[in-house]
Amino acid sequence: MYEGIAGRQSGLEDAVSGAIDAFASDGMLLVGEALKQGLTPSQYSVIPEKPLTCISYGIILPASDTEWKETVNNYIRNQSSTNLL
Repeated sequence: MYEGIAGRQSGLEDAVSGAIDAFASDGMLLVGEALKQGLTPSQYSVIPEKPLTCISYGIILPASDTEWKETVNNYIRNQSSTNLL
């Protein structure tokens, strides 16, 4: 079990190096950690590529950051309309 502030970082490092078979966490945060570590998409896979259920996910943003809020909302809107076509 990987706990604490550096848990996701350590888990991802161990999964990519082969020390463990896999590491499960929130997919978005895993991709963010991979980018932070300088990994390329050819060095890891996030499975499943799409959520298995309709359970809502959340993103924490500063309350005063309306530009980010609009960016996220636009992305969600665009993905939803793309998936319906």
